Amino acid sequence: MLYRERSYISLSPKGFHNIVYSDYGSENKQIIICVHGLTGNGLDFGYLAPELVKEGYRVIAIDMPGRGRSDFLNDPTGYCYRYYLNDLNNLMSHLGINKEKSIDWIGTSMGGLLGFRLAGIGNSPIRRIICNDIGPFVPQEALDFIEEYVSRDYEFTDINELKDFMKEMRGLSYGPVTEEQWLYMAKSNSRKLKNGKISYGYDPKIAYMFGKEPVGDTTDLWEYWANMDCPALVIRGGKSFVFTEDVAIKMQTLGPGANNVMDLVTLNDCGHVPSLMADNQIKLITDWLKKTKIT
Repeated sequence: MLYRERSYISLSPKGFHNIVYSDYGSENKQIIICVHGLTGNGLDFGYLAPELVKEGYRVIAIDMPGRGRSDFLNDPTGYCYRYYLNDLNNLMSHLGINKEKSIDWIGTSMGGLLGFRLAGIGNSPIRRIICNDIGPFVPQEALDFIEEYVSRDYEFTDINELKDFMKEMRGLSYGPVTEEQWLYMAKSNSRKLKNGKISYGYDPKIAYMFGKEPVGDTTDLWEYWANMDCPALVIRGGKSFVFTEDVAIKMQTLGPGANNVMDLVTLNDCGHVPSLMADNQIKLITDWLKKTKIT
């Protein structure tokens, strides 16, 4: 499905930067904002978004700064949750979102952590949230692994080499992914280097602040989760090392879990993170949105 590629200007510590997003569907429809994981971008939702449009939604899939089509920052200290929240608030202002409980949110990993922060404060515009393999607490060993992974320099001769590397590194994490989808992910998560080779489509400098504040300026986000009162679909990869079973169980006792508006679904054929490209994963989301429809 075609989308409108749009952008707006946001502010980081050393100046303004351009942020790009994909805008799917009619402008007068209910908005769902989709936010990717640490090394992803808005095109990660390229299979899910068209199906959400069929269900009557307008989908906004953002490239956070330092990812995909958005500007890379000169100052890596801008790659932190404090400024990411500012970028997202500016996105909502840009879209004319100015009412409490007026939008839906789908967050993969980092996008879920940002969603917790926004949904867990007063007068939040988020009315329903879908969290893809992330909880309010992430084990230190998982954070250490991710930091080591994103700190490396990657170079590939062509898209097929990148695709094969992604399959080797992430094949057991994403769950069922077709060859066509692997190629799509390789193309949408790549950038050309000055030497003619290609690398992943994110700024390697995102590792700088991730190493200092991997989940932000706090060790966990339980307070935000406890303050949330909106319906939540929590998707967990059964093999995930980032979103552990004990964290998922605790989530059922606080916030949406305590209010009986949380649905927890474990996908046993996935780790961190489900791709949201497989038919059953997409149906899980569209069925939940129908079940929890707010008029």
